[in-house]
Amino acid sequence: MYKGPPCLGIKPGDPNDKIKEAAFDFVKQLGYMSFASTAVDGRTPTNRGLEVHYLDDEKNLYVGASRGKHFYDEMEKLPFCSAVGIDVVSVRISGWLVKDDRESVRERYWLQNQGTKKMYHKDLSNFQVYRFEKGEGEIFHVYEADAIARARFSFGGEKPRPWSYEINDKCTGCGICVTNCMMDTIHMHGDVAKIDHYGCNECGICYFSCPHGAIDKNEFVLV
Repeated sequence: MYKGPPCLGIKPGDPNDKIKEAAFDFVKQLGYMSFASTAVDGRTPTNRGLEVHYLDDEKNLYVGASRGKHFYDEMEKLPFCSAVGIDVVSVRISGWLVKDDRESVRERYWLQNQGTKKMYHKDLSNFQVYRFEKGEGEIFHVYEADAIARARFSFGGEKPRPWSYEINDKCTGCGICVTNCMMDTIHMHGDVAKIDHYGCNECGICYFSCPHGAIDKNEFVLV
């Protein structure tokens, strides 16, 4: 079993809600995330930095943008984005955004963003606030000792992203994956091998070296 240190207070086996709260608190404290979305042509990737906030009592994450920005046009066509915040620890959040025009939300936004309010003071209605409604994410950290911490979560009814590699029932217990594992996070449990995903680098060496086809490579599509 992986025995590396906790990351953002998260340990292997912690429940989904605790991981999600730690991730959201981290990026809220960070204040900014880099947001990737798809341009209106449906294929070109775009990226920009946006402030992130708590604007309600449920600790949902919010962002905002002018209705004249390309981000607004992109969200009109496909309101899905992936965002990452990094400060030694990395937190990624991928999910669906919804417009939130509640007065209480907008009041909190302007209270927390006096500079932006001054920028748009001639017409505050030209600014759109969005809420992350549902999605999934990950906390990831590489320690100085090259130990890895990885924890995944979901929110709004979605499921966490599956681990990239899983050992299936074809495992013969030969131990080749245990020997080859870069992070030493595959161990024998009785007669079969098991991946301790919290410390897994997801490099795929186990998948490529297994002679029995006993490791599945999972695909994941949220959009």
